[in-house]
Amino acid sequence: MPACEWYIDSAEFLIVKTVDCGESLERYEVKAIRVGMEYGPAISVYWNARLNEFCELNYYVVVLRSEHRTVVINTGLPDDFSVFEDFVRSWHPDCRIHRTDEEQTLAALTRAGVDPARVETVILTPLTIYTTGQLKLFSKAQFAVSRTGWIDFWAPAPHAPRLPPDIAIARESRSHLAGDAIDRIRLLDAEDTVCPGIDVFHTGGHHASSMAVRVATARGTVILGDCFFTYDNLEKNIPIGWHENLHEIHTAYARIRAEADIAVPLYDPEVLNRFPAGIIAAKEART
Repeated sequence: MPACEWYIDSAEFLIVKTVDCGESLERYEVKAIRVGMEYGPAISVYWNARLNEFCELNYYVVVLRSEHRTVVINTGLPDDFSVFEDFVRSWHPDCRIHRTDEEQTLAALTRAGVDPARVETVILTPLTIYTTGQLKLFSKAQFAVSRTGWIDFWAPAPHAPRLPPDIAIARESRSHLAGDAIDRIRLLDAEDTVCPGIDVFHTGGHHASSMAVRVATARGTVILGDCFFTYDNLEKNIPIGWHENLHEIHTAYARIRAEADIAVPLYDPEVLNRFPAGIIAAKEART
């Protein structure tokens, strides 16, 4: 059986990983579940374009399931997200955040047959209120976050772009991480393996805590990320407007296009059109 191989391509990426491990590679089902939405300025999605328009973005929890484990990407908004709604409305009075009762994280996961108490790992990308709002549900999970992003939150460099603390990590979630979950925080390196069949690489661009999550599935390699809000960003090479580092954006887009069989933006409503019921990869590849 061929071994996994690593090589360096300084012209494009710092490190690229290719895997040819045959049937030993653990494969996952991938399902995106909507847990809220944002209505905001289109310029935050399309850099220097659509200046007078608004658009909708979805918030997703993504469930990754294999025969051996369940991993979740992001946890949704906190029970009370009024501080975030005020923050969004400060951009423009027409901006808003919305979540139905059915989109509450616990209700949504329950309908998908997922018990949060049995989730092994929660990957958080980026660190922000709509990803960290429901950490309390995952009583046994490791919380896997970017080491770069974690340091940036707690000890940012002078003049670094920074969200208000209550917008970056919900206040109750900060308390949870510093209390019951303090021994379950896992800091991920720029290139890291979360578990067999799931790895991450640092993208930055959107936030210092932004990562791409690469998942082995029966349909090939699925890469999910927050550095591209929509398919347009990646497919038309349009940087997101809400970026902290434009160079990182372009590097991440090139790498994701090169490595992904299926790329999934973590905010695009189009995900549910391309993948009915949010099923991005089932147990067996669909023909």
